[in-house]
Amino acid sequence: MIYLPKISIITPSYNQGHYLEETICSIISQNYLNYELIIIDGASKDNTVEVIKKYEEYITYWVSEPDRGQSHAIQKGLTHATGDIINWINSDDLVAPGAFHALAKEFDLDRYDVLCGTCDYFVDELAHLDKRNERMGVFATVGDTLLACHINQPSTFFKASVFKQLGIDEQFHYTMDVDLWYRYLLTAGHSRIHLSDKLLTYFRLHGTSKTVVDHLKFEGDRNKVYYNVMLSLNQPPALLGFMSFAISDFELFKPTRYPVGILVAEAKTFIRTYAWLAVQYYNGKHDYPAARVCLQVARRYGQPLTLTVLRQLIKHYLIPTALLRSQ
Repeated sequence: MIYLPKISIITPSYNQGHYLEETICSIISQNYLNYELIIIDGASKDNTVEVIKKYEEYITYWVSEPDRGQSHAIQKGLTHATGDIINWINSDDLVAPGAFHALAKEFDLDRYDVLCGTCDYFVDELAHLDKRNERMGVFATVGDTLLACHINQPSTFFKASVFKQLGIDEQFHYTMDVDLWYRYLLTAGHSRIHLSDKLLTYFRLHGTSKTVVDHLKFEGDRNKVYYNVMLSLNQPPALLGFMSFAISDFELFKPTRYPVGILVAEAKTFIRTYAWLAVQYYNGKHDYPAARVCLQVARRYGQPLTLTVLRQLIKHYLIPTALLRSQ
């Protein structure tokens, strides 16, 4: 007998009955003997429940009741998941043929916490393929990975114990995947990530998807994650202040310190990039003390000594602040 790890799929759903059947069938057709499908529906008003009941024998757990949104639904599903490997697949996306067997073959749970496979994007129907071979971006350093923010959630599967420990932060309605990924990176870095070339999922783009309709709101949510990263890396108030200016509803935001298991220096690319941007911002606002602090941060984390940087050093360390303000 070959051991097959149990794969838990959580599907958050709301008024996607016309897509949900295809999602369910993509999971059933895996022909994999050890999986569970958990559907958390937010009291849909369309035919979602009818679709669920049609395939109820293949569904380990389902509920249709009001919830607080997608993040809440995923977290609810997580409490019912009993697998070795966990991911959520939205009710308009698909699992690619052979994905579960590929996970069982490639995902060494003793060695890795995360497996990142590839994903194809399509518009409305699978025949209309768009972007191909998308995968979660993992670059030279943790800082490079944080800075790039190249996210592909559907084909990123976590070891269950790691996923459950991290959980889903309901505060993020659009970038709960970014928040989850960044918290993982700050905790464990790159060493326990396996990159696979196997196609695992298909991501659907359509007229009512959040990715298409609310794409501007993703940026606001992402900026909150960035703020939390800087807070967790113990950066000074001046830099945190700069990060907060990109968050329009900052007064409603509840900043969170993420656990950090890596050296802060591993995130230097991310820190110095935003510190240097902060220098330019504060110069424009004539807030020279804040600009000086951020210049120190940028240099500490490797900002190259170019002519532009040299001018900034002269400006902030050789010219008195009072004279700067008078200019």
